[in-house]
Amino acid sequence: MQRALTSAALKQTNRRRIYQYIYQSAQPVTKQDIAGALRLSLPTVSGNLNDLLEEGLLSYSGTQASTGGRKPRTISLVADARFSVGISIMDDTVRLVAIDLLAQELGYQKICKKFCHSPRYYQEVARLLEHFLDALGLDRQRLLGVGITVPGIVDAERERLVFAPTLLRDIPLAEITEAFSYSARVENDANASGYAESWARREGRNLIYLSLERGVGGAILMGNKPYIGDNGRSGEFGHICVVPDGRPCRCGKRGCLEAYCSTSRLSDDLGITLEEFFSMLKCGNHQIALTWEQYRHHLTDGLAIIRMSMDCDIVLGGMLAAYLEDQLELIRQEVCQKTLFDGDGSFLTLDCFKSHSACVGAALHDVNRFLDAF
Repeated sequence: MQRALTSAALKQTNRRRIYQYIYQSAQPVTKQDIAGALRLSLPTVSGNLNDLLEEGLLSYSGTQASTGGRKPRTISLVADARFSVGISIMDDTVRLVAIDLLAQELGYQKICKKFCHSPRYYQEVARLLEHFLDALGLDRQRLLGVGITVPGIVDAERERLVFAPTLLRDIPLAEITEAFSYSARVENDANASGYAESWARREGRNLIYLSLERGVGGAILMGNKPYIGDNGRSGEFGHICVVPDGRPCRCGKRGCLEAYCSTSRLSDDLGITLEEFFSMLKCGNHQIALTWEQYRHHLTDGLAIIRMSMDCDIVLGGMLAAYLEDQLELIRQEVCQKTLFDGDGSFLTLDCFKSHSACVGAALHDVNRFLDAF
């Protein structure tokens, strides 16, 4: 009996190693590549590959003829054999993203919907998810799970949304997830965004993520792993004070970075959209230029504090990131002028997922759970 258990465990281990080797390979591989890299026999590799091929997790890339005969067939990952969904709940919008096992986007949708903490609201979001899956033609049997992000502090141990100044306070997470027919989890939106960016880099470097939306939030990644603090409140960079006794913030304090760097300062407060703001900035509108200069001044004050405190790379994300490519070099220069050690601003970059990052990060947790438990 013990020998049978050991044999089954060994087979499962080899299966996992083979699948993860192919998953991590940038190019299609052959049986010989796998056997050599993992030091496994060809029969062992062939047996496991046959199982994975039958399950639709892998596919042959075809055969190639050569002057010396036929080259071995190569094997590739079937990236859409499984998929996951991320949902971002904001005060006035719901965003949905479906990604495959390589975090490639299968579909995206943004829906204007005013938030209301009620069973009816969450049931409507669940219906939006079903319509989203139908429109993409995605098979529910391949769905790994649903990640939901909110702009607030999530206490995973107590399973409660502790504080979300733009939405609500202190509710059980089950009140959000119970409307969904699939495995669902809730997390902070900035933490999800930071996780997505760290996953994409795969460098293991420490990283700060600063999300610039109507709310300003952040995340701290230490070697690809989120640092949430002793009380789950790390990364609340939006509520560091940049102007003592300054503008009132929605949190109840004054002078917070969010009070000066919310995207509302560039859009809602002016009665225009972000796209219109930056279009007018490019056209040389004097008043818009002054508004942007003030915004940038406060933003770089906050970035300088973060850089001097944390001494690691910083990624700018959220809705604003999509408009900052032309402004990035000037922002870098101003941050360097306000810090002690920096002359090169290459530590500051833009989020590669732009406004989709929170959804992607939430969805990635289910992808990684699948890979870890494979």
